[in-house]
Amino acid sequence: MHPQRIVLVVLATLAAACSGSPGEPSEPLGSTGTADAWPRRGVVHWSQSFLNWDETTIAEAARAGMIIFPISTCLSPDAAPVIERLRELNPAVRIIGYHHVLAVFELGPDTTGLEQKAPYTLDYWRLVRDHWAWTTAGDTLHIHPGLILLNPIPDGVSDRGLLEGIVDLLEQHINARPGAVDGIMHDYFMYQPYISPLAAADVEGEIDLDGNGIVIGQDAEERALFLRWQKDYAAEIRSRFGPDFIQVANGRVPQQDAELAALMNGIFYELFPNMCWGLTDRAGMQVLLGNHEHGWLSEAQGRTWSIVTNDAVEYNNLFCALTSLLSGCFYAELKGNGLFPGWSVELYPGVPRGDLVIEGHPDSIMTYRREFSRGQVIISFWSFGGRLVWRFEEY
Repeated sequence: MHPQRIVLVVLATLAAACSGSPGEPSEPLGSTGTADAWPRRGVVHWSQSFLNWDETTIAEAARAGMIIFPISTCLSPDAAPVIERLRELNPAVRIIGYHHVLAVFELGPDTTGLEQKAPYTLDYWRLVRDHWAWTTAGDTLHIHPGLILLNPIPDGVSDRGLLEGIVDLLEQHINARPGAVDGIMHDYFMYQPYISPLAAADVEGEIDLDGNGIVIGQDAEERALFLRWQKDYAAEIRSRFGPDFIQVANGRVPQQDAELAALMNGIFYELFPNMCWGLTDRAGMQVLLGNHEHGWLSEAQGRTWSIVTNDAVEYNNLFCALTSLLSGCFYAELKGNGLFPGWSVELYPGVPRGDLVIEGHPDSIMTYRREFSRGQVIISFWSFGGRLVWRFEEY
């Protein structure tokens, strides 16, 4: 880490830890939060298990306004006590089920344990077993190791049966477990399938989902049909579950396509502010702010539900938290492969006292600031887009 960045992180964290005022007491450690608390915390826990979750971990997770678990975890009997306890500690928390878009994990031959431990996983696998995508060489189309793509447009015809079957299954399981989820995180919407480098070496052949002999990268009609199915899928979920059912999207499409964005209530920004979002930190943050202009995403339960996170570099936790204060979205802290580690950033800014203010010019230094009752958030960038300053200044 750059020495200047270390100083900025330490100063910002110390300032936040010492903040407080007689009229607005600081949030005590371990207390619950709400979807309207600042900063707006979100938890992302990809693991199927809560084996390492004790009462302290649950209490820390309950400080969040939004928590994302795998959909199969949310809809499993083992998760029910944890979700019930989270809601007891924080009645305002919203539980979001992470769900693959057009993909299914391979299962081993013995699925006996899944009947009780992960019934949705097994029912979903059985539902889509005959809808796998195959390459031009007749190979199963793995997009990640162990994760098989589904084909929504066989023979160039949109598979409405697959779409309705998945939503039927969701409706069946969600209705059977009231309170299990408040929405879905889609991973991910795509213009065309992406094969991870980790899986590419084991995948023979090309992608031609409609089977017309033209690979999808060179077939605009195939890509349009592929994208149309995904939009129709999101629209069906919205129709079935209503306007307050939260839909959060991963991928480029909801950032760039107004029709899909209008069906979504939030965007998941993985490895923010880089990855797909921008080559520089400034560009990535500008994408986020642009996506949060009024009318791009739809509100659910009174607000939008985007979340930023980055587990690649430690100092990004503070940057994500500060960005969330500027934009009003949630931020998450991750460890390893998507495990909730507790909170390393403690900020108590109070409530907003104004809107986002942008100063400067891209050819020089640009500064983004927002006033809160206990201080102001400041993020500045060099002309090349790298970070110059990111801190909370306490009054």
